[in-house]
Amino acid sequence: MKARGVLVTILLSGGLLRALDAQDTGRVETRPPGATDWAPPPPAQDSFDWIQLESGEWLKGRLEALQDEKLEFESEELDDLEFEWKDVAQVRSPHIQDLLFEDKQTASGPISITREWVAVGGAAPHTFARALLLSITRGGSKERNYWSGEATLGLTLRTGNAEEVLYNAQAGLQRRTPATRFDLDYLGTLSRTDGVESSNNHRLSVEFDLWLSRRLYLVLPSAEYYTDFFQNIDRRITLGAGLGYDLVDRSALEWNVTAKPSYQSTRFDSVQAGEAESKDAGAFVFGSEFDWEISKRVDLVLEYQGQFTREEVGGTLHHSVSTLEIELTKVFDLDISFVWDRVANPQADGNGLTPEPDDFRLVVGIGVDF
Repeated sequence: MKARGVLVTILLSGGLLRALDAQDTGRVETRPPGATDWAPPPPAQDSFDWIQLESGEWLKGRLEALQDEKLEFESEELDDLEFEWKDVAQVRSPHIQDLLFEDKQTASGPISITREWVAVGGAAPHTFARALLLSITRGGSKERNYWSGEATLGLTLRTGNAEEVLYNAQAGLQRRTPATRFDLDYLGTLSRTDGVESSNNHRLSVEFDLWLSRRLYLVLPSAEYYTDFFQNIDRRITLGAGLGYDLVDRSALEWNVTAKPSYQSTRFDSVQAGEAESKDAGAFVFGSEFDWEISKRVDLVLEYQGQFTREEVGGTLHHSVSTLEIELTKVFDLDISFVWDRVANPQADGNGLTPEPDDFRLVVGIGVDF
């Protein structure tokens, strides 16, 4: 009996020491000694994509894409998911994937990614450093898989002493491949008070980017159409090309700038006697976009564009949009935007009236991601 008691005491002491050791090292021992980490079945025996998070958890599903340090993954049970790339420890896929690396190398095939390396191919895979990986897209993807977008609509109706209808709309459409990016954006406002139009402006811009390296890209072409009746601008078209650079490229913080020599053509709604209705000029366009993911549900986006041209066509032109995006659901957002437009030298209309140089708008609407 005494020997059995000593044995029990030793076993309990060993268990206690292991528990204390686990507590000291910040872990809790939940597996029996000698157990190994679980891993998914070999790709040849499985048709699913797998990712392992830094926490050790494995997820089964479909790998959609890796862009801007964010991995998009679709789970049958958890639906669409997005992870910071730094939080993903491993990726395994038996399907054909297209990869782009920092030195402009490309590769295609089944993939196995660890914390340090990217292996592409079957029996004799090509190996690359994970730090050089820029993007992943599914090989043979349908065209619609390259597109994404967002639309925001705000509508204000007022009745009583005054009848007022205010309409605001923002929309963005983007197509991304490992080496290119295409953006189409729209911003517009239309309002009527007691049946009289009080604002009417629309801005449509298009840009195509070709990545030259991880941070540097070529903008070719860039185009913008703008009209604002109350700024006496019937239409203003700006065409340009230039370079863009990512000053900051982190998982939760992005900041890029662009510089584009451009050509600008402006037609005014009305002009004074002797003035030309249309004027053309060269311009230099500077742009900046700052995107900060404050939390999982809140983003702050600051966009600015400055056009520097001759005084007779407006001089320095400023356009700024500051947007706070609050995620309500996976599809719907609450968007609050402050818009500032400035024409340093407004053109007087046919009645000799000169518009105010600054316009300010606060836009509140419900956004839809698609």
